[in-house]
Amino acid sequence: MKLVDMKIDEFTNTLASNKPAPGGGSVSALAGANGCGLMIMAGELSFHKKKFKALDEGVQNTFKKHIEFFESSKEKFLSYIDEDTKAFNQLMDAFRLPKDNEKQKEARSIAIQKATMESIRVPMEVCQLSIESLRHVEVVMNDANRNTISDQGVGVMMLHTALEGSAMNVLINLSGLKDDRLSKEYRKEVQLIQEEARQLRQKLLDNVKL
Repeated sequence: MKLVDMKIDEFTNTLASNKPAPGGGSVSALAGANGCGLMIMAGELSFHKKKFKALDEGVQNTFKKHIEFFESSKEKFLSYIDEDTKAFNQLMDAFRLPKDNEKQKEARSIAIQKATMESIRVPMEVCQLSIESLRHVEVVMNDANRNTISDQGVGVMMLHTALEGSAMNVLINLSGLKDDRLSKEYRKEVQLIQEEARQLRQKLLDNVKL
């Protein structure tokens, strides 16, 4: 059964088991999906309000496009929940390959590097999608139903959690990457994303005045 098809209690109970996966990577992706879901809700509770309908048509269309972005991003985040666990399991399978002779050792090493790259790719894409999502929040905040401002604030925190959690998963898997140049590039990109995200998070939460 796919993780996304589980009931909430089934998923959390699977997390709370002695299995190493699903773990932080899948939870980070779920946080991203929840963050997008809250921003979509803010949009849905705004479209039919008189205040929103009174806005310039161009402003309304821009707002709707941002909500559409969150709708597509939510689906992407959901797909990463299973992708992350799949990538981890592939890495574990690679480590279990036989290494009784040189040929097997070489094949095992290649498989480990391939799986390591995948275990980096998935959280890296979650990290990138998270920062892109945070960049879209402000437009929604500006014109959304103010009664949803606390929900939007939680959405921001969920997206930031998705970003920081996926960043951790990228960084921990870099230790298994033999390509030092590529490892440095990933590390630098993660650092830049984290720096921007921290500034965005603070700026956006400053708008949540209750």
